[in-house]
Amino acid sequence: MASDAPLLERLAELPAVRVAELVALLEGMPNLAQEPLLVGLVGVDEDGAPAQHPLLTAVLEHLSRRPDATCYAALIEALTGIWNAAVRGAVVARLRAAGLPPDDFLLRLGALSPTLGFQFENREWARQWMADPTAADAQLVQQCAVRLLLALRGLAEARARALTEPGVRPSEEPR
Repeated sequence: MASDAPLLERLAELPAVRVAELVALLEGMPNLAQEPLLVGLVGVDEDGAPAQHPLLTAVLEHLSRRPDATCYAALIEALTGIWNAAVRGAVVARLRAAGLPPDDFLLRLGALSPTLGFQFENREWARQWMADPTAADAQLVQQCAVRLLLALRGLAEARARALTEPGVRPSEEPR
């Protein structure tokens, strides 16, 4: 791997890590609170027992529904969700600043970009989103951020395997 290759290209060159492998890895960890990427999502309950944040539990359940999916695909999905929320927020701010009435938002947003989630078949989602766009996208971004962390942890496991196999020299490590 070239040291100046973009991160996503370097990650794409790693062996595929199935989501099922990631889930098994996490289930095999004795204390998720010691995992640097997840430390903010794992704690203890009022009885002192280990407890996961409900968001971590929900995202793990969602990922487990597609065990053959890869961590790289989950990473791309997470980045796409965050990107779409950011673009929707920026577009809505501009449309509001221009004085566009809320009733016209859906029509305008749907016409601006089919990738923002306002396609005809998603009309119910779009109406729910319009009721409170900030809350809806904030929840999406939180879920995507957790998915991103989990996907990176799975990909890090693939990189760790490559680094610890015989024949890999430290000079091959990307900077």
